Amino acid sequence: VHACVHAGIGLGIFPDYSVADDIAKGRLVQVFANWTLPAGGIHAVFPPARFRPAKVRAFVDILAAAEKRRSRGSGS
Repeated sequence: VHACVHAGIGLGIFPDYSVADDIAKGRLVQVFANWTLPAGGIHAVFPPARFRPAKVRAFVDILAAAEKRRSRGSGS
């Protein structure tokens, strides 16, 4: 989708952080600046398992902590 938007084929919806540089450098233009998607949160989906690798658990813990900070409005 990002490549199509860059090529002028249409519009796309992206997280702010993923297009901030493109907008700052004029490569993309924000069309509906006052519109946002409803808040949705973060979802981690993985199959049930008796043994979950430590890396998976650590990643989910990082996501959960980041979402908690974001929902409180601290941003970091």
